[in-house]
Amino acid sequence: MGCTYDILLADAHAGFRREMRKILEEISGIKVSGEASNGHELFEMLRQSPPKLVILDIALPDLRAREGTKLIKMRCPETEVLLMVLGQEGEYLRHGLAAGAVGVLPKQHVGGQIVGAITTLRQGKIYLPPPAPGKKSPRLAASTAVGFGRNGGKSL
Repeated sequence: MGCTYDILLADAHAGFRREMRKILEEISGIKVSGEASNGHELFEMLRQSPPKLVILDIALPDLRAREGTKLIKMRCPETEVLLMVLGQEGEYLRHGLAAGAVGVLPKQHVGGQIVGAITTLRQGKIYLPPPAPGKKSPRLAASTAVGFGRNGGKSL
């Protein structure tokens, strides 16, 4: 983990991106190389300089999470995608990971989970959020829990 880990933030809300940048840039070796507020901006930035990781809001204007993840992986195979969701949305766990995402992170828990998520991803593992209190883990989580190795980008 000695080299710089470039991250591109893709979220429609400038304030959220600003707060994410503050958190991320306090992690050793992290550089936020850009911010996109919509799908067009995201792909323009990817074309210019692909980062190691895109943190992609599933509600990004002009881009659906599953299709966006597939396009990012097709155009920039070395770039990883961490999906940002609202809540514990099992559908995005399954579909996002099947499309090539390396993890899913609930937006409301970013402050408490982003450091662990980035650490997990930098170790070459998949990141899944812990289940919400009183809720069962999605079925997928049993076979791809936090810290499990990736399977070379193939569908899970």
